[in-house]
Parts: sequence; C-alpha cells; structure tokens
Amino acid sequence: MQDGNSDTASVDRGEEERHRSNEATLVEADPERGFNYPYYLAMPEGIGSESSTRWAECGSGTRPLLVEPHNVGQQIEDFEEHLELAGQRIENGYGRRIADELGSPYLIPVFPRPFEEPVDWTHMIHMLCARTMQLDEGPLERVDRQLLCMVEDARERLADAGYPVPEEFMLNGFSSQAAFVNRFTALHPDRVCSVSAGGINGLVILPEERAEIRGFGERNLDYPVGIANVEELVGKPFDLEAFRNVDQFLYMGEDDDKDALLYPDAWTDPELRGVAVLTYGEDVHEERFPYCKSVYEEYNVNAVFRVYENTGHTPEPAVSDIVEFHRRALDGEDIEPIRADLGGNVA
Repeated sequence: MQDGNSDTASVDRGEEERHRSNEATLVEADPERGFNYPYYLAMPEGIGSESSTRWAECGSGTRPLLVEPHNVGQQIEDFEEHLELAGQRIENGYGRRIADELGSPYLIPVFPRPFEEPVDWTHMIHMLCARTMQLDEGPLERVDRQLLCMVEDARERLADAGYPVPEEFMLNGFSSQAAFVNRFTALHPDRVCSVSAGGINGLVILPEERAEIRGFGERNLDYPVGIANVEELVGKPFDLEAFRNVDQFLYMGEDDDKDALLYPDAWTDPELRGVAVLTYGEDVHEERFPYCKSVYEEYNVNAVFRVYENTGHTPEPAVSDIVEFHRRALDGEDIEPIRADLGGNVA
C-alpha cells in the first residue's frame, strides 16, 4: 500500500491517547502499520480510563470490538467532512448505543467516498464494491486489509490501556455499511464472530461459485454476487465452513424500497449488474430477500432473516434486536432459538 494521498498521515505511537467513555479517540493514519486512513475508537459507557478493574467487574473482559464502517450517502471530496461526520456517529449514532449496551469498544474506520481523487466515483468504497476490491495500488488498495490492520492497532492500544479484546470482532452496518460488513464477512469469516446488516436492498453475498442464471444457464458468480473470484481478490480461497459459523442478523424494513442495483457507483460493471438481477430477481421483497434466505438455508449458514413491518429505510426498530442478537451470539447460544425469537416475515 502506498502513502500517496494528502489524506494520510503518520501517528506518533508515543503520543498520549485517551480511552474514556465520554470521549472517542481519533487514531491517525499510519501507513507503516498498514492503514492509510484514520479510525475512531471509543470505550463503552461506564468504563473509565482510571481503572481496568471496572472492565473486568462488568463482565466485559472478553467482549470483542464492535466495528461499524463509515458511510455518508454521497460523494464528499473534503476529508475533514468525513472526519466530522464519523466523529458525530461514534459519539451519538445508533452503533454507539449498541456498543454501550454490549459493553464493547467501538471502532469506525474513516475511509473516503471519492469523486475524483484518489480514485473516481465508480469505486464505491463504503460498500466494498467489486472495483474497490480490484484496486492494486494507491492509498485505497485493499481497504479490507487496512481495516484488519486498524483492528490490530486498536487491540494493541486497548491491551496497553488494560482492556484486552479477542482477535475476532463484531460487525454492524446499515445500507451501504450493510453491504460492506456482509461482504467483508465473506472475505474474512475467520475474523468475524457475529454481524448485523440492515437495509441491504435484499442483496447478500451468496456462498457459491456458480448458479443457474435465468435465461443463461449456469454461470460463475463473481464477487460481490458470489465468491467465485474471492481467492483472486484476497489471496486465499473462500472459507465456507468459517462463513457458515458466523452468526448473521440480516434485516429489511417492509417499506424500504432502496435499490443499490439502480446506481452505477454501487454496481458499475453492466455485466455484473445483469448477473445480479438475473440471480436475485427484480423485486427487493418478493424475490431477492427470500431467495437469499433460501440459499443461506441451503448452505446451512447461521443467519437470521427479518423484515420489520411498517418500516422504511431506517435501523431504528431493529436496535434492541441487534443488541440481543449479538449478546446471545457472544454467549454461544445456538442459532435456532435466536432465529425463532428474532427472525420472521421472510417467505
């Protein structure tokens, strides 16, 4: 990875860092440690910097990080604006509420959503799109790997502060973030313990290399429809067994009509977009989400599918369920009772 962007900067590891419940830490970019962009890190409410004893007393000593990607919904060239928006989210967003309820540290990577620099608008970084994963140079090369490096950096900082966390981490996201976390889980299932993804357009990555495409017979399913070329993208084959074992909470609002397939920045390649439509179907609720559920069931993926009634493109009705889902997943509960309690309304 190259440090060729004005948005990147090194950080002095000796610089004093603060980890307080009422204040997030901005960790600057550190290309030498593998990440070209900064990230925010926050401790859960009620955990003070003066004592690691409180961390152990509240039963959170083994709670993993909760990672939630940054998303702004539009191209923004000014990186300072990205920092400001991500800073607001880590202080007041629904993900912070989830992290506090779970007693977990909370990490937001601040990747840009560029229009021209360092790459053009066809790279939907915040969705971990196909073109993003194909970047082989520049500061945005392998943002998935950069996120892993951020997590490792955060784990070291937390351990130094008396808050050790495990290697595996939780993921949460909504809308573009949901696509990111669902796809990231397929790329690195060995590092993810549980994931919640909502407002996902009825589209989840399918754990298969080939499938019958309507009107065209059997075809390869390349990322992010399927996993046929995952090894080409990340240097290791798709790990189906690890993916099966990641607990996933996948949800939509009944009235959510957002459709990323209509946007060329999210699905730039016309052929890949066509394969997606012919594989998943046209209708978000009647075809796509039920189809995805059937495929995940076929492959025995530990997934819970849920549609919330009278709900549009918002995560709000799901927040308490997300907390319960991750808590029960972390406690090692079987997926069937979780599915029975939290799933539903998907044919």
